[in-house]
Amino acid sequence: MHQETVEAVVDERWYLAYTAPRREAMACEHLERQAYEAYLPLFGRIEPMFPRYLFFRPSSPAQSIAPVRSTRGIQAVVRFGCLYARVPQALVDAVRQQEARLKNRAPEHGRIQAGQRIRVKQDAPAFAGLEGLVHSSADQRVVVLMEILGRQTPVRMRIDSVEIV
Repeated sequence: MHQETVEAVVDERWYLAYTAPRREAMACEHLERQAYEAYLPLFGRIEPMFPRYLFFRPSSPAQSIAPVRSTRGIQAVVRFGCLYARVPQALVDAVRQQEARLKNRAPEHGRIQAGQRIRVKQDAPAFAGLEGLVHSSADQRVVVLMEILGRQTPVRMRIDSVEIV
């Protein structure tokens, strides 16, 4: 019975790691190699849902989170003052459900939808050839999240200026 109580405590101990730019997958892999449970929510199959962030938790009550700070790809463990930010299991479950819904949703043929990777066509010279992630779309316009100066920046453009990758 004591064993179940300890496991329940472990299940509730999710934390949030802040990663180096575009190093989320590498950081997740290195955490798993150190026996942490790590979760990197994705749009589609490749784009992080929360760029530069991933969830992790110890695999046992005795496992310290101190080594996470020096794990390859991780810049910091998110804290509020002196306390590490804890993420409730219910929130992680909700994110997993949303991720599954997005992966299972079949896009309409030829229609650009949120979560899809796109490439800007050559007729949009300022961004020609760049790729991004669709944030939202309407009949004539699309908002694309693009990596500009190391930040995810929303860029509005004509929908006919982009193509699905």
